Amino acid sequence: MSNFLKNNKLIVFLCGLILFISLIGLSIRSQHQSPVEQYAGDTVSFGQRAFTYPAHIVTGAIGDLFNFKDEQPEADDKVKQLEAENQRLEAENKKYEKELDIKDISKYEPISATVLARNPDQWMNRIVIDKGEKAGIDSNMAVMTASGLVGRISKVNQYSSQVEMITTKSRAGKLSVNIQHEDDNVFGLIDHYEEESNELVISDIDNSKKIKEGDKVVTSGLADQLPKGLFIGEVTKVENDQYGLSKQVRVKPAATMKDLNHVYIAKRDPKSIPSEEERGE
Repeated sequence: MSNFLKNNKLIVFLCGLILFISLIGLSIRSQHQSPVEQYAGDTVSFGQRAFTYPAHIVTGAIGDLFNFKDEQPEADDKVKQLEAENQRLEAENKKYEKELDIKDISKYEPISATVLARNPDQWMNRIVIDKGEKAGIDSNMAVMTASGLVGRISKVNQYSSQVEMITTKSRAGKLSVNIQHEDDNVFGLIDHYEEESNELVISDIDNSKKIKEGDKVVTSGLADQLPKGLFIGEVTKVENDQYGLSKQVRVKPAATMKDLNHVYIAKRDPKSIPSEEERGE
């Protein structure tokens, strides 16, 4: 009898283990998270908000305290301080003016979002933002800065989302792009990102295609659900592959990937998304 109970317990344990592993696999593969996963993700994001926002306030207060202690009564120092402050404000104004003039996504109802978290071991792969399903965010929406494309929404919670960056090393599907050379659009796929040189690499370009340094690279809007024509970067180098059968194009991303605080999500009209037939699926 005791052996029978032991065997039953072992079978129940093995079945539970298989079910647990299966759920993990489905979670990793699915872009749409379960209610439990969404709750867990949002709970973590709220904790990150609670830490991030007060940290900025405390940092500013400490900085002001030290600045106060270091202040000198002399008029010359006060003038220099005012000049430095004016320069800082002018630089910030230029930055915000640039962010307000986002021609690439203005027609897509851009949603502003703040970067909540970024793991050191996944620094160039993904970020977490403070907007989710409640703000109208959905999977595969384009994520940008004022300079260019950052990535696309990979997973959506109620109040937060994960963004897969264009520099990720774990991309399941290659990003389709157009290289704009004069009046011609050369189609290509981003193969990978090289962190040492901060360049995206587009492989397998036909040798007959003309491409030169400085050509603009934008989204094609074909093989993925990103809008067409979003700016990615500029060509820095064109070379033959190791076999000399095709061209390899290197592109410097326009957006500063290593330092992201605020981003914009392009809320796209569903009617403008190509059908599966148009995308060649």
